[in-house]
Amino acid sequence: MNLILAWQIETFGDAALISLLCVLVVFAVLIIISLLLSLLNKVKALDVKEKVIMKDGTEVTNDMMAAILVATIDYRKEKKEDVKVISCKQINEEDL
Repeated sequence: MNLILAWQIETFGDAALISLLCVLVVFAVLIIISLLLSLLNKVKALDVKEKVIMKDGTEVTNDMMAAILVATIDYRKEKKEDVKVISCKQINEEDL
């Protein structure tokens, strides 16, 4: 049996109360959907990678970044002091 028919709607106030309840349920669902979408947008924004450009204008690729990190970690372990990478130059295999 239908849920609304079981509620014994006899007055305008009863009908208004049910209408208000339905409107609140719709707004609650819309708020939940908007919160989920905003959360997904924030997670998606974290995936955007910014281009790293050195002071001399060289754009750092993923391979260069890996090489820089390995060299920096190795240097820091050896010298035991803070390190700051200022520039990086890519050497092509053809030039060797």
